[in-house]
Amino acid sequence: MIITAIDNANKFVLRWRDENNKRLESEVGYVDFNPYFYILASETERSGVNITEYVNGRKDSFRIQLHYTVDGSVSLDGRALKKVTWNPPKPGYTRELRKQWSETFEADVPFHYRYAIDCLTHLPEYKLRKFYWDLEWQQRGPHDGAITCISYYDNYTKKSKVYWWQPDSVNRKVKGHSKPFDTERRMLSAFVDDIIDKDPDMLIAWFGSKFDLPKLIERLHENGIDPRAISPCHDVKGVYFSDGIKLSKTVKNYTPIEQPVRGRLILNLDLAFERQWNDAQRGTLPSLALDYVSENVLGEKKLVSEKFPDKNQFFSRGWLEDTQNYLDYAKKDVDLIVRIDEENYTSEAILSLQRLIVAPFDACFYASNMGGIYFMRNATWKAPTGDKEGERIEYEGAMIYNPESEGTNGLHLGVAAFDFAGLYPSMMIARNISWETKSTEPTEFGVNVLIPRDFSPVKFEDWKYYKTDELGLLPKAVLDLKKLRTEYKKRMYSAKDPAEYAKWNNNQLAVKRLMASFYGVVGYQGFGWADVDLAASITASAREAIREAAFKVMEL
Repeated sequence: MIITAIDNANKFVLRWRDENNKRLESEVGYVDFNPYFYILASETERSGVNITEYVNGRKDSFRIQLHYTVDGSVSLDGRALKKVTWNPPKPGYTRELRKQWSETFEADVPFHYRYAIDCLTHLPEYKLRKFYWDLEWQQRGPHDGAITCISYYDNYTKKSKVYWWQPDSVNRKVKGHSKPFDTERRMLSAFVDDIIDKDPDMLIAWFGSKFDLPKLIERLHENGIDPRAISPCHDVKGVYFSDGIKLSKTVKNYTPIEQPVRGRLILNLDLAFERQWNDAQRGTLPSLALDYVSENVLGEKKLVSEKFPDKNQFFSRGWLEDTQNYLDYAKKDVDLIVRIDEENYTSEAILSLQRLIVAPFDACFYASNMGGIYFMRNATWKAPTGDKEGERIEYEGAMIYNPESEGTNGLHLGVAAFDFAGLYPSMMIARNISWETKSTEPTEFGVNVLIPRDFSPVKFEDWKYYKTDELGLLPKAVLDLKKLRTEYKKRMYSAKDPAEYAKWNNNQLAVKRLMASFYGVVGYQGFGWADVDLAASITASAREAIREAAFKVMEL
């Protein structure tokens, strides 16, 4: 599902499809769901705050009204909280408002995350319409910077298109491709018309947010076409109206997970594939270049021009002097992107994770977002607002093996290997490690966070203890998700066809990834859910388990 906040229109837009792939939409105004955060109930209530902002390039100052509600919410240590809302209910005011109090709670939660947490309990499953796309543009020469061709594949029609243009004086006889346009503007207009007409749910490219999307927006603007036309909500981040359509610096600085085209999902397949590769523990990819990945993962190379084997020459001269190969190259790039995604179920894996955590699409890439949303849904307290400028505390991490000091270097025969299943999540369960279970009194669930990171004797101690009377949020979450993953695996193994197998495999991997995010959440200092004691206890417990297993083996 597409969950997007349109701040300029003060509303959320939800877009999805029914079982017949028919487009469905819903809107929720900010007046119906207000942005908010929490402060201590004992804090002074200000009636309003003066705000200064720029509207259409002009500085404007005005006063917003504040409102307070006691809804029973508490902090981790049990202090009563009250909710702060404001009018007009613009989420962007949160950053300025939270400065009014020294201690706030959940004032760093993106508003579309907040809406999903409070208002959504499940997301519909449907077949998304995906456009896989790639641009080529001229480098140097009289048409420097101009987009020369647009290649895309539509997963609904299962057909590819390559739109291209050339000046009138060039020979246009090219096999396997449609006739060219005579201007860049007409080519761009045709592509925008396709986007409007076919209304894809997702635009998938390789490093698209870094290169292709900014270039498309730039050239649309240069050719007098409103870039906001590619958005069904007529809203693209960094594109605004002020005595004409303008572009801000934001357009060239989109993050890899950002969703700047409101109403469509933007997927950088390079990022998604890298995370999938790392999750599968297949080693580190030395390069994320499309030609490297396609050759090593698919066994298929990108097209190489015989006339211009040098890439720089090809990109600067191929458009006009080796047009056939230039267009074939553009189509081949998109074919490779499609294969990488469909053969690895990369985009579908992220969509499975999105349905699992019931969150906006951009929340499904980083541990802090995934885990934070899960905990906000299940905790009985409100987390403090993160402090990115706060002090960072060092703690001991994973085991470090030195073959020389451990005497294990050299050739060994008859080697056996074993692995802990979900080591960190298992440690959370074993010692009931959680925010609310920390104990000031010694208990059976104690851990020395100064356990060495090698096999040397223990020289120092710093004990952390956890309560034994009630299961904490963190281990309970792990146990619940383990149960869910086991169910998904059963359905996967009993699947009747490859599509059903892939579906349940994606679901069980989504659960695995969510569980794996939990340590990242507690260890991410500056984030509201971070807790160094928990992070240190988890890593120390893991070191202790590894050391005990190793010492047992050494006795054999």
